[in-house]
Amino acid sequence: MNHRLYFAALAGVAHLAFMSPVAAQESVNADPSAADDGDIVVTATRQGSQTLIGTPLAIQAFSGEQLEERGIRETTDLISSIPGASAGEQVGSVIKTFSLRGVGAAGGIGDSPIGYYIDDVPFAVPNSPIAPPLRFIDIDRVEVLRGPQGTLYGQGSAGGTIIYHTRDPDLNNVEMRGEATIAKMDDASALNYGISAAISVPLIKDKLAIRISGGYDKRAGYVDIFADTPATGAPTKKNANDITNRDVRAVLLWQPTDALKVRVQAAHWEPRQDYTQSINQLEPAQQWFSGTTQGYENGNFDLYSLSVEYDAGAAILSSSTSYLDAEFGYLTGQTFGPLGTGSLFNGYDARSFAQEIQLRSNGDGPFHWLVGGFYQNAKAVFSFDANLTALTISGFNDTRTRNYSAFGEVSYDLFGGKLVPLVGVRYYKDNRRFNADSILTGTGSGQTKPDKITWRANLSYFPTDDLTAFVTVSTGFRSGITQTPFQASLVELSGIPSSIALDPDTLTNYEAGIKAKLADGRVQLGLNIYRIDFKDLQFGLTPFGVAAFANVGEARTIGVDLEARWRTPLEGLNLGAVANWNDSEFRNIFPAVTASLPNVAQGERLSSTAKYNYRLDADFERPLGSGDLRFFLNGSAARTGSRVMYDGYVVRPYSLYNASVGLRTDRWELSLFGENLADERGPSFVRNSLLLAGPYPRTIGLRLRTTID
Repeated sequence: MNHRLYFAALAGVAHLAFMSPVAAQESVNADPSAADDGDIVVTATRQGSQTLIGTPLAIQAFSGEQLEERGIRETTDLISSIPGASAGEQVGSVIKTFSLRGVGAAGGIGDSPIGYYIDDVPFAVPNSPIAPPLRFIDIDRVEVLRGPQGTLYGQGSAGGTIIYHTRDPDLNNVEMRGEATIAKMDDASALNYGISAAISVPLIKDKLAIRISGGYDKRAGYVDIFADTPATGAPTKKNANDITNRDVRAVLLWQPTDALKVRVQAAHWEPRQDYTQSINQLEPAQQWFSGTTQGYENGNFDLYSLSVEYDAGAAILSSSTSYLDAEFGYLTGQTFGPLGTGSLFNGYDARSFAQEIQLRSNGDGPFHWLVGGFYQNAKAVFSFDANLTALTISGFNDTRTRNYSAFGEVSYDLFGGKLVPLVGVRYYKDNRRFNADSILTGTGSGQTKPDKITWRANLSYFPTDDLTAFVTVSTGFRSGITQTPFQASLVELSGIPSSIALDPDTLTNYEAGIKAKLADGRVQLGLNIYRIDFKDLQFGLTPFGVAAFANVGEARTIGVDLEARWRTPLEGLNLGAVANWNDSEFRNIFPAVTASLPNVAQGERLSSTAKYNYRLDADFERPLGSGDLRFFLNGSAARTGSRVMYDGYVVRPYSLYNASVGLRTDRWELSLFGENLADERGPSFVRNSLLLAGPYPRTIGLRLRTTID
């Protein structure tokens, strides 16, 4: 990307968003995805718009305004608001993984067990569970579905699906948004700052419009780098781990008739970090494992999509076509035991073409149905290069997949829609090939053709408009990891059955839930109880010092999710809470696995799965005088319970506190915000007992927002 053109375009959009005068404005807190009573409207079931209270799934939704008010700027921030969610592997600002209800707890290996959709197109890299590097600068809402979703979404997900809905162009009005922030983070000598903007322009009124958005931000470094182990003398570099993000997105919306909608999107994300987020000491923040190597973690992601929806009256046909180009990786210095010290590069170069088509019922009749098909043609080349004192090692693993699936659901309204049984099924077929070569793992190739049928059965009860209850049983899986014959042979020499293509790991989710509105809708409650049985868990092992993989056994998780929202009698004060408690354990683990990883054993807690998490939110708004000037205050407190990592390291519980206070009108908002107010250092993730990652240090800053239409 031409950086000069990028910044010139962004500056122009920002100038328009911040400076253009206009007579009438919509409030920056207006929620276009909310029902009349404040309940967010969602589309996750793909049967039209539904309120959260009327959606018989374990689902959450966050409007763009809620995300802004709570200081949630990316998926890492969002995790604390999701019951049973945990941060997974974290290299830096680019390579991040997450788990839901223990699904994905094995870390950064294999296909993602969590489905990620940007609007209606998937974000998926073969053999990598990386989450999309989105910053929430122009988001309409985010929907989070917990539990398997393969009968609704072609990019099937074993643990759940996160859907990021970006804002559509406005076909009738010019709209401009802007945001600027400046902040000081503890331990950092420089300031954090950022700017983002969006402009929507109708090209043909009521028919054609374009929306362009983008942003740039910099988070100052706060980690000191030392060349010696442990740190001695003066650091070779202070405040070294700077993070920058550039992104730009363009959407063209064409709606020639009320029945036809065509949406074309192009997006680019460019995250960068000096060194990595894995460090040796949290307070003071120091890194010495990289020696004299100038480390980094970089990413370049491009997503192009074409979405078409046609309302034929009795049915709605939709199609989404997408192409993802992803390059990401990191370089770090490291000590490799008897092989000496040196540098290690790990990189991914991935391409994915995906096509999804759906036909779903439309209308007020009692019979509802959905059928769909999905096709993906993708490849991912993982390469590594280690230049060590005693040896130079390089290699690659080229994985290619052509997979397709057919899926659908049917339901019928009984007793006037008060009782609704639903069944869904998904058939998946994969043709996966790989070629690999390195000194350590040898040359190898292989092919696997897994196929799988998964299903969901749900019974929902709607006694009133303010009460929903449901029970569901659903299954999920993900394709098996591929590896070279040399890797598989080392695993088998350790006494653990393995192969060049692992069996898919599978799960069955049993769940019951209830949602209710009380006190004329002022109180909203949700409760879910679930049990998940895992089979053929895929895990990473290191037999004889070489990375390899195997199906290690089974696991079980039992948990409870709680959600609550209260519009209190004090005008302008709203309170919210989410919480999860779970009991998880490994079962029927191969003894040789336990000998290699003692914490992966019968009865031990599932790796990287927090025993509990909760978050409390409060927001308050009150008019000042007779005009539209308003005072507001937001605060949150989140706590994540202890976790046991892969090597047995126990991550202690930690808490995060955020707050903001400010003034707003229908045109602008100015706030003072604080993040991690107690300066919690964690760790929140542990790669091994010597490499830690924690929350960003306490940060205090100012934020200015404006919306003009």
